[in-house]
Amino acid sequence: MRLRAWLVNAFIVGYVSSIAAWSIPAPLQPAPVRALNRLTAPYMLRLGFWQGWDLFAPDPLAINIDVEAEVTFRDGRRVIWAFPRMEELSYFDRYRKERYRKWRERVRLDRYRVVWPDTARYVGRLYDRPGDPVAEVALIRRWVEIPTPAGPWLPGRVSAVVPTFSYQFFAAPFASEVPP
Repeated sequence: MRLRAWLVNAFIVGYVSSIAAWSIPAPLQPAPVRALNRLTAPYMLRLGFWQGWDLFAPDPLAINIDVEAEVTFRDGRRVIWAFPRMEELSYFDRYRKERYRKWRERVRLDRYRVVWPDTARYVGRLYDRPGDPVAEVALIRRWVEIPTPAGPWLPGRVSAVVPTFSYQFFAAPFASEVPP
């Protein structure tokens, strides 16, 4: 019984230590913390407990991003599926679907191209129906640059028109999994 209690306590201390170590921004991590993070990386990454500080510093995103999927049916119709946006969900749904935000942020990047086919297949399955099969799914990234703040107390000027950019970064035929 004593061994079991010791093992449970050791797990709790290790878990809390790992979370605390991952919460320290990379530039501020001393060598022992970096070593702990390398040791716990497989566990933290697989379970989604890692932390990223790119939202805050040193260079936060200066663009507002969105990702959509264009689903084309065999009859030529097209439907747009938008990745879930946290600001459009209820508090309960935000809690349950927070990982969708990370998915939307990352799937648009070329370095995550390995997930593009699975993402397209997932969206295609959402729409594929007997008698109304999906022919193709295309992934589209949209972004708008966030203008530099301006005002009497801030330097810079804001343009009245902010252009929106769009780029289809992946498209693949969809093999229907629904019997005809």
